[in-house]
Amino acid sequence: PKSAVRRQLFKQLLPKAKPLLQELEAVAATRGKTMSQVAINWCMAKGCIPIPGAKSKAQAIDNLGALGWRLTSGEVDALDMAAEKANVETVQNIFMTS
Repeated sequence: PKSAVRRQLFKQLLPKAKPLLQELEAVAATRGKTMSQVAINWCMAKGCIPIPGAKSKAQAIDNLGALGWRLTSGEVDALDMAAEKANVETVQNIFMTS
């Protein structure tokens, strides 16, 4: 991250998120997908409609790889458990609902 505030936030959050990042990586490797694609698909599996950002055509194409397949219930459960282990609280923006 470019800004000092974002850099500090990521320094605090990323070490705590390691269990989730490891599970995302494991599912991605098994599925032949990227971690981003798994994360987007996980959001959809939870009933959300994600609006992923993309700064390039390649990122937009990568995001599309989250479509046309579904995580298994076991994969969703494993990601959910990893997220709970991470125990990372983030600030919701005004567009997010719970």
